[in-house]
Amino acid sequence: MPTITKNDLVYFENKLFLSMLIKILENDLELFSKLPFKLRRPYVTRVENAIKQVKVDLKRTENYMLRNNMRAVRWDKKGDEIEYAFISTGVEEHVRYTSETLKNRTEELLEKYLNS
Repeated sequence: MPTITKNDLVYFENKLFLSMLIKILENDLELFSKLPFKLRRPYVTRVENAIKQVKVDLKRTENYMLRNNMRAVRWDKKGDEIEYAFISTGVEEHVRYTSETLKNRTEELLEKYLNS
């Protein structure tokens, strides 16, 4: 049975994790506007720059997926696990992620984008 290539898996996961990261950063940006910070601008600027870069990378990922007829679909949620269907050129593979795995990977990406 054919499986999705490791290269394609990277794009599928980028689609998932970068989408989550944008939501997190946008929520954080909203919190910065509500919380009483004395020096708010450096935080807001850092988060806004991170959002811009994540959106650029997500757009590249989406373009690659579109050109290569790839889709990622949230399939099922059971307890602490979320299952996604990754579909690529006639091959469908189901991958499960625990919420802990999703959180940890998104956190790693958050550090990467905030430090760049």
